[in-house]
Amino acid sequence: MSIVKRTLNIYRTRLVTLQGLLGKAEAELFPDDPEKGALLTARLAPDMHAFPYQVWFTCRQAELLLGKLNGTPVKEFEADKASFADLKALVAETIARVEAQVGTSDDFVTGQTTLEIPGFPTLKISGQDYIDEWLTPNLYFHLVTAYDILRAEGLAIGKADYMSHLLPLLAGAASS
Repeated sequence: MSIVKRTLNIYRTRLVTLQGLLGKAEAELFPDDPEKGALLTARLAPDMHAFPYQVWFTCRQAELLLGKLNGTPVKEFEADKASFADLKALVAETIARVEAQVGTSDDFVTGQTTLEIPGFPTLKISGQDYIDEWLTPNLYFHLVTAYDILRAEGLAIGKADYMSHLLPLLAGAASS
């Protein structure tokens, strides 16, 4: 399997995990508030972004890779105006976009790309470093932060929920 295909599969499975966490939050958190308003402003610390941004930034890592692979603009999202339903739709759309990616090759990995971080000079790095040193750490950071916010808000989730991407492997091992 190519590096790009493997990376997209990892992003897809982690987005499916996020989708499951949102589904559980919808079913179990704030039952008297179908809009989940408290969750839309929840954050771990005053200087951190609120929950909708964590969901968006998790999705954005996949969007950034798709943009680089296809030479297309990155889909934007107004996290500050997002409803809980918008967050669920965003994750589902991002999963669909990752699954629809065809023609992946490792040309991107072996070539050069630019990394633009606000407030810093633009950096030329390899596609491999862009994936390994920028996108993937950011994907996990924001996924874990979203998970932690859900835990802090009282959702009964644990490591099995976070590691749900292993369930197909475990099922296969159990049937052997």
